[in-house]
Amino acid sequence: MVSRLLFVFLLISSSLFATDVLERNIAVRFQQTPLKEALAEIARQGGFEWSYNAGIIDENRRVTLVAEGLTVREILVQVLGEGYSFKQNGNYLILRKQRKPQKRLSGYISDQRSGRKMAGVTVYDRRTLRATTTNENGYYELPVTPRSEIVIAKLSYRDTVVQVSSQTSRLVKLDLVTDTLPHPSTASLRKELNRFSVKMEQFFVGSSQKLLTLNVRDSLHRHFQASVVPGLGNHYRLSGNVTNDFSLNLLAGYSRGNRVLELGAGGNINRENTSGAQIAGVFNVVGGNIAGVQAAGGFNVLGGNASGLQAAGIFNFTNGGIRGVQAAGSFNFAGDSLRGAQIAGSVNIARLGRPGSVQAAGSFNLLMQGELALQLAGAFNRAHRINGLQAAGVVNSADTVHGAQVAWIFNRAKKVKGVQLGLINVAREIDGTQLGVINLSKRGGYVVAEASANDVLYANVAFKSGVPAIYTILTAGLDPQKSTDSRLWAYGAGVGARAKFTPWLGLNVDLIGRHLSAGHHDNNWQEWAQLAVGLDIQFGRHFSIAGGPSANLFLIDPARTAAAALRDRVVGRDWLDASTNADGWLSAWTGWTVGVRGRF
Repeated sequence: MVSRLLFVFLLISSSLFATDVLERNIAVRFQQTPLKEALAEIARQGGFEWSYNAGIIDENRRVTLVAEGLTVREILVQVLGEGYSFKQNGNYLILRKQRKPQKRLSGYISDQRSGRKMAGVTVYDRRTLRATTTNENGYYELPVTPRSEIVIAKLSYRDTVVQVSSQTSRLVKLDLVTDTLPHPSTASLRKELNRFSVKMEQFFVGSSQKLLTLNVRDSLHRHFQASVVPGLGNHYRLSGNVTNDFSLNLLAGYSRGNRVLELGAGGNINRENTSGAQIAGVFNVVGGNIAGVQAAGGFNVLGGNASGLQAAGIFNFTNGGIRGVQAAGSFNFAGDSLRGAQIAGSVNIARLGRPGSVQAAGSFNLLMQGELALQLAGAFNRAHRINGLQAAGVVNSADTVHGAQVAWIFNRAKKVKGVQLGLINVAREIDGTQLGVINLSKRGGYVVAEASANDVLYANVAFKSGVPAIYTILTAGLDPQKSTDSRLWAYGAGVGARAKFTPWLGLNVDLIGRHLSAGHHDNNWQEWAQLAVGLDIQFGRHFSIAGGPSANLFLIDPARTAAAALRDRVVGRDWLDASTNADGWLSAWTGWTVGVRGRF
């Protein structure tokens, strides 16, 4: 037993001391404390031993610092300054003075919400392209220059940018904020498509021609260009500096811009703006804006804004906004505002919608901000604001709807002024109507659970949801006094409305259709329709009692042997005699209902 305890103790001890001493959290309180004593206290709390040359520090220098919950590394940087480096060797921490201070940026990356240190975060310099990844403790180190632009990036988090200057601290702690945008990640998508357009240019345009294009600052103009590939045409290697009126390209054309018409059997690449018409058999790539028509059998990639028509057989990508129509066989993306229409066989994505704009897709639409007049999708819609109609085959989601949300399965919105029509409707606030099997709303809605009895079935439950003006009803009930084999039971659905007379008194009118069975489920015609009118008296905000008369119809096939006996059990005094009740098919009578309700 002793040997086992000793083994466990050694295992725990070895695992404890195997951890990075620089990442252990300690708390210190120094008030004009000599540096030698401060280092000793840090070592004591951190559980390590020092190894350093006493000549590299001023042991008598006074230290004042109050810190709690910081790592050994953070406290050492504050106590010693930025001219030292640390290296762990077993349970020893080796302290060295740097001969020439290194220009490095280091620190910790944490999740802003939880405070948890984050591993696997990419930290890179946009200028030098140097990169690193945070370790399991969220720590990073990266060589920098006085003008470095440092980007901290991780999937599902917003990018954070740090501009390095001579005043930037050596140790920088940063919190990452969760990216709340829905998937797919449009930031990553935009980055990948931008990279794709650069790859296309690199494939067709040689590096020497690109360098020449960058060196020549003149903006040249010619009426006509004819080319086979970039560099092989009447503008030779200067084609990237020339803006043309007309351009005819065989495999691929390369120019600064085009003003009237550009035709390419393969593709067209314009570095800046294009107007008029640009038509290609496979692709168009434009670095700036386009005003007019851009059409390709494969895809269009645009770095700026599009005004007019952008049409492609596969996809359209616009880094800027759309003012007109964007139509593709598969996918459309607008990185900025949409003023017009996006039409795709599969997916539409836009960052900012403008009044009157439209998205229509076979699969799903995504609008991150702004508003649309119409959003249509075969499966899914997501929008910030709808001022018109949002319709989907499966799901609609919006922050604000002024108009209508129509979906086969599910509608969800924060605020609705209009109509929600679907199997399930959910709104934080409703000013209008919810029509569905289940309707939930925190404000403006009517959601009630009811237990009741009536003249046919003494035990009934019902769920009523919608708005007071019109709500839907799901109900089921039985007669508990009979045995299972002969017990009457029913299920059904209906609609109702509630009028409010005073804060505590209202009137409900419910129209319900039920299928009635005796014993086992019966698939024959045994249908019961009920119109119930009842006063609703409230006791507090959530509880009420209700009751009143009802008018009832019962439809049953008289040719069945048990029909007469079942009708006698269900129908009270029949209003219809044999001469007027369609040979016994239909019966009518008056009854009653009474129940208790809980409102949510």
